[in-house]
Amino acid sequence: MKTSDRRQWLKDMAVTSAALGLLPITGFSEVNKEVHSFLNESDEDVKRLLYNENHLGPSKNVKKMIEKVIHRSNRYATFFKYDLKALKQLIAEQEGLSPENVLIGHGSFELLIWAATHFGSKGEEIIVPSPTFDVVGLFARKIGANVIPIEVDSEFKMNLSEMESRISSQTSLLTICNPNNPTGTVIETEKLKSFCRLASDKTTVLVDEAYIHFLKSWKEHSMASLIKEGKNVLVTRTFSKIYGLAGLRIGFMLGPAELVHEMEMKFTLGFPGNMPNSLSVASAITSLKDYSFLEMSRYNNQETRSRFYKELDELNLRYIPSEANFVYFDVTNFKEYKAMMWKNKILLAGGWPTKSNWARVTMGSENDIDYLLHKMKGKKWL
Repeated sequence: MKTSDRRQWLKDMAVTSAALGLLPITGFSEVNKEVHSFLNESDEDVKRLLYNENHLGPSKNVKKMIEKVIHRSNRYATFFKYDLKALKQLIAEQEGLSPENVLIGHGSFELLIWAATHFGSKGEEIIVPSPTFDVVGLFARKIGANVIPIEVDSEFKMNLSEMESRISSQTSLLTICNPNNPTGTVIETEKLKSFCRLASDKTTVLVDEAYIHFLKSWKEHSMASLIKEGKNVLVTRTFSKIYGLAGLRIGFMLGPAELVHEMEMKFTLGFPGNMPNSLSVASAITSLKDYSFLEMSRYNNQETRSRFYKELDELNLRYIPSEANFVYFDVTNFKEYKAMMWKNKILLAGGWPTKSNWARVTMGSENDIDYLLHKMKGKKWL
């Protein structure tokens, strides 16, 4: 690799890390080594509070299913009881849609990349919120799209009025994350539906619902019903969060049948080698039927989150009430805070460009949170 190319690669990766908030803004090569040195250690030694994983999962039913179908690991996820067609059918039934409205990917991450490529490869304009889990914006910039970030409002919620005002004839896509990552905020359901109806008459609207299941009566808060109304809306979901299947990499997108088909043919060619594996598909099907595990995960998260709020209040640290499995709070000096936490093998996120002193912590196990709070006593990083 040429020196100039290597410098550009490092620059691109540093920007990516900063925007996602998974790594600090500077020193990518050093940080990359630091991250991998931690992640190579056992879960008992490292407190993984940066990826918003569900420390409870996968569920017992999923584990049993994996044992049942592991012999299928030599096959693509086709021509079997637990195949891609069955998963699409189940998702469609639960969402009141048709299988033609469902696109499966390796987590929602891959689907967001497909969206960025599909709507931004010709230099189009894409509107994104900030800060957010901006996979679409990051990849769209790489391929030459004009990405317009819109800062959240004073309540750390999506600034819908500003986003709407920026829609132009060049806008091919507008993205929303609800609940938003990293802020944990949610837009009032009817307000968001009204916005999506209006905005989707002008451009395609993508709503990332990776954390929607942490809301009670989450289906009422979803924008998936707008697809049935015939609106130009895409919804992405993942099995990586509340379902505890991050390592199995599976998610789905809901959208208008014609658009879903176009993207499926464009990015997968309908070939099984580009599909999630048999274990992922079987685990996803099992998870969608495991309502008790969903409730248990939601309850556990609420309890941990409430306890964390009380401790933040005692430390006099400002935080944003969250509707997800993480909490966003102002530590005043994120650089020193992160250095102190990582020294104690507590991995967390933060340092987004426009909110440089805010940290995001995953609501992990009771022991992990206790350990974190113990290290925060006295605010020694200030």
